[in-house]
Amino acid sequence: MSIAFVTGLTGCIGSSTTAYLLDHGIDQVVGFSRHEDWSRIPEAYQDRIRFLEGDIGDLPAVQQALETSGADRIIHLAAFQSPDCQANPLLGFDVNVQGTANLFHAAAGMKKQIERFVFASSAAVYGPRDLYPGEEVDESGAYLPPNLYGYWKTAGEGMAQAYQLETGVPTVSLRLATTYGPGRDKGLTSAPTTALKAASLGCPYAMPYQGREHYHFVDDVGAGFAQAATEPFEGYGAFNLRGKTYPVKDFCNLLSEVSGGEISIAEDATRMPFVCDLSESAIVKTFPAMPRTRLRDGIERSLDCFGQAISEGHLTKLDLN
Repeated sequence: MSIAFVTGLTGCIGSSTTAYLLDHGIDQVVGFSRHEDWSRIPEAYQDRIRFLEGDIGDLPAVQQALETSGADRIIHLAAFQSPDCQANPLLGFDVNVQGTANLFHAAAGMKKQIERFVFASSAAVYGPRDLYPGEEVDESGAYLPPNLYGYWKTAGEGMAQAYQLETGVPTVSLRLATTYGPGRDKGLTSAPTTALKAASLGCPYAMPYQGREHYHFVDDVGAGFAQAATEPFEGYGAFNLRGKTYPVKDFCNLLSEVSGGEISIAEDATRMPFVCDLSESAIVKTFPAMPRTRLRDGIERSLDCFGQAISEGHLTKLDLN
């Protein structure tokens, strides 16, 4: 019986990852969270999911949960998002650094049982785009985080590599940029999803930033983390998750075209602070089956989902605030 231990299961990426795991050979998923929350998880999967409640910052609780789970692979998604880290730096450290260290420490004590560890990193480990020459930014690019969130993720990648060196457990760090689609509702880069909701509701929306942005459809992100945890792999690797860069104005124009809505860029829009043009060559070579949904298709699928939520009374204009 194959069991995956997933932190952050209740979030957007966690629920998508869980669905993919259960559809592709994992028998059970154990979620570790401060609160049991089934709101994002379709009923069809719920009989194969267990929740273990606890705080990622509590090492004994993490150790007990991991031992109780019987897991043979770990996917660590739990994290404070970028704005939260800036507003509460020490709490961001407690969750994103100390919490990550706790999980690696607990996993090291079970190295004979764990077959894979996957850590959710971020494109925030890179600096501004103009610091990297060439048409794309690959994984050899220097660590130059623009904010605390990026520094915390850089620390996580270092711990992931140290864990693999000490235990021999194959370990993967996945760097992602802007996840968009149903369920994405927190963080600076949730703006495209807010635009999708607004378009579905027939409301105008102005993006708060401009420039160019690297997009990942939420289902692709879930598939990416799940495949990194289950497909053949040895050693340690940090990879850019599959995605594609577009000018923010092109996203706005395409969404307006598909939805008939009024999606624009705010007059006082700031520049997108995160890197774009992330190379996907290494991850495609390592995990060739990982999907990448076209932006138009991702927009259309999101609009269909949000349209259904509106018809069922689960999405209203109040959700845009």
